Amino acid sequence: MRFTDADLRFLAGVVAGDDPQAARALLRAWADDPERVEAHLDDERVVRRLAADDRQLVELSPRFLFTVLLARIRRELGEIPYTVERVERDGRVVVFDAGRSVALLRAREIFGYLVDLLVSFERSDVVTVGRPGPARPRRLSTLSIGDMLELAGLVEAALRPMVFRRIGDIALFTTGLFPQALLRERRPPLGATAPVGPVRPRLEDYEAEGRRFYRLAADRLVDTHPVLADVLVRLAEEFTAARKPLTVLGERYLSWARPQWAPPV
Repeated sequence: MRFTDADLRFLAGVVAGDDPQAARALLRAWADDPERVEAHLDDERVVRRLAADDRQLVELSPRFLFTVLLARIRRELGEIPYTVERVERDGRVVVFDAGRSVALLRAREIFGYLVDLLVSFERSDVVTVGRPGPARPRRLSTLSIGDMLELAGLVEAALRPMVFRRIGDIALFTTGLFPQALLRERRPPLGATAPVGPVRPRLEDYEAEGRRFYRLAADRLVDTHPVLADVLVRLAEEFTAARKPLTVLGERYLSWARPQWAPPV
């Protein structure tokens, strides 16, 4: 994990109980062996400190925050056999599926991918696409499934897998962090090219699109980026389990630290 000096100073201070000498010793130890940082990321004192004084969030990197919170969620899901799934606007059901989500989070590549995914939604990038003729260039948002579907049809074949991957990411992010938005809104099905009348999208619809585009990306990356391709295949196969930690993140932890996120469109 790539953390800033401010991240490490904060973590060392909490773990050392605000003892400056002990904190300096930890920082030296981590400089010699960065892997030792990981053992402290799910320390419940870290989350308590963040929740008690959210002013510190300004100095900490999004990568550190999401790593700490996902590590904490991994620990919590390992201690309970179930999660609570929203099935309607006002309805919930207990699902005994926590073990599948924990298995995903214990896979180093999957854990790192989910952290990177969350970090990527901290910013809104725009891709400008020019067309022949007098038409104005199109500005396509990397936060929009519709725009990314359009971009996939415009870019050269070598770039298409990463666009497919982004569509999968948007579907996973939306179903994980904003399932209530899918239950509230009415819009045409994903990828519809003509009006088909208003329908209420389901989590299953977004999951199906996420699985499909992760597989499309993996198929095209298996030779050039085999590790990433393996991650995308597993996310396609375990999409429901992968979005569950994001749901826990949104419902339990981000009331005091939520970034300026909105449901992608």
